[in-house]
Amino acid sequence: MKKITLLVGLLICSIGFSQSLPINFEGDITTADFVDFDGGTATVLENPFPSAMNNSATVAQIIRDGGEIFAGSKILLADNLDFSVLTKITMKVYTTAPVGTTVKFKLEGSGPSVEVDATTTVSSEWETLEWIFVGTENNLNEVVFMFDFGNVGDGSETSTFYFDDIAQVEGPVAPVPTNLPIDFETDIVDTDLLNFSGATASVIPNPQIDSANPSATVGQIVRNGGQYWAGSKIFLTNDIDLSTMWHISMKVYTTAPVGTRMKLELESASGVTNLDYLTTVSGEWETASWNFDGQANTYNRINFLFDFGNVGDGSSDSTFLFDDIQQLVGPPIPDPIAASLPVDFEASVVTSDFTNVSGAITTIIDNPQADADNPSATVAQFVRSGGAPWAQSKLILTEFLDLSTQSAISMKVYTDAPVGTLLKLKVESTDEGFANERDINTTVSGAWQTYTWDFAGDPPVYNVLTFMLGYATPNDASPSATFLFDDIVQVDPALSVDDQSLDVNDIISYPNPVKDVFTISTKDKKITTVTIFDILGQQIKTVTPNSTQVLLDVADMVKGLYIAQIVTPSGTASIKLIVQ
Repeated sequence: MKKITLLVGLLICSIGFSQSLPINFEGDITTADFVDFDGGTATVLENPFPSAMNNSATVAQIIRDGGEIFAGSKILLADNLDFSVLTKITMKVYTTAPVGTTVKFKLEGSGPSVEVDATTTVSSEWETLEWIFVGTENNLNEVVFMFDFGNVGDGSETSTFYFDDIAQVEGPVAPVPTNLPIDFETDIVDTDLLNFSGATASVIPNPQIDSANPSATVGQIVRNGGQYWAGSKIFLTNDIDLSTMWHISMKVYTTAPVGTRMKLELESASGVTNLDYLTTVSGEWETASWNFDGQANTYNRINFLFDFGNVGDGSSDSTFLFDDIQQLVGPPIPDPIAASLPVDFEASVVTSDFTNVSGAITTIIDNPQADADNPSATVAQFVRSGGAPWAQSKLILTEFLDLSTQSAISMKVYTDAPVGTLLKLKVESTDEGFANERDINTTVSGAWQTYTWDFAGDPPVYNVLTFMLGYATPNDASPSATFLFDDIVQVDPALSVDDQSLDVNDIISYPNPVKDVFTISTKDKKITTVTIFDILGQQIKTVTPNSTQVLLDVADMVKGLYIAQIVTPSGTASIKLIVQ
């Protein structure tokens, strides 16, 4: 009986502390009503900055000091929030943090959580921020405040935030859901497109009618200010069934430069997935396609994020026409094929061998930064494009890593990101439960550099390499969010950098200059691959001797200067070769 009485007492206490919107902190909420987490501390106090914008006597304060990048506090509401009519939440905020500080407003409850970001536009002034929750289910009754999301607070003035007058108000008209295909002729009107972060969508007469798209009506998105992820979304009546028709195609017209990033994102209450398409023409209609093979059949919203990574300026280059959104039958994404170390990306690994997670996009491309430090013809490119701070790409290996002697993984990396950018390498297993990770910070910018991650002492249980390059940096697909990598080799960390790079004393090569046959050998290291490049970085030939000596027939090569790249399990080296 005592246990039942205690349970009832706790339930009454819990209900007693729950609240309803609006909240103005004038008596409806006390410090005890907040639940702090991960480094955030909330209190209710006298308004230290009364002004015409907010002359309330009492406000709330959150100080972030240490903990996590998502530190904050939350309040329990008495009822679930209903966004069928009032689709927006507003709140007054005061902080001395810099303009552009992220304020994340998250809703939790019995259903999947929903979070929306706003950014401050002033500093040391009260302002009203707003968050749009159109389409949110009626099963959430906790409001979570995460100020300066993405950074760890230090308890200072700029990690201190005041807030007041939290209200649910009239916002955008709730869109009427539709279904694919969408041609904008009769099924969609302006209010069915929900705009966010600096984009404005509308349905207009087609201003670019031609044989490629003779439709009378099209969608238009104009991006003007706001965020680099500005866009618009459409709600669907039913979940998209990707089990057989996993390609989504769409006609697009823009005068933006060739190579503009067109991100298509599928969303549901439980998560998102997105893919990029780079335009191939400018000033013409083209049909873009995104391959969502393998994705769940749970998505019921489509987000259009055109020119992702840049802030629009309202010009013609920030204007996008789109039409005829439909599902198509198309080829599946090939299953990943396991790779063996060393990996040089010349032939052994293709784009589909990578599994991308949380916003990372890894592809195999022609080396755009070929030089003496890395004359390889082909490299991998890792782009942080949307998604989470831990965006990652995985590469499965044919064998489990034996780290008993060669306990480190070495890799060449090129990025324009600032010196000190975090490169995280994680080793995992296809057998669930085994994982470890190591961090390295970049030491150069705009140049190739070899980095080494040491996993000494780990057992032979890992057969997956997980790349998290630029970890916890912006996912804006910019040059600073782009990383080239190459020549992944398992090495002995006890060796010096010169040893791992196979200096001139490790390699015997003759004759040089050469007319017919060129000999390359090492003292005691097996040569796995030799690749010859011309001075423009073009691959001329590749051999895989798996021996301490290789004989190269160069009689068919044009006279001139070449670079021979030698790969061994201990490292790589590049030597000059002159063909007479």
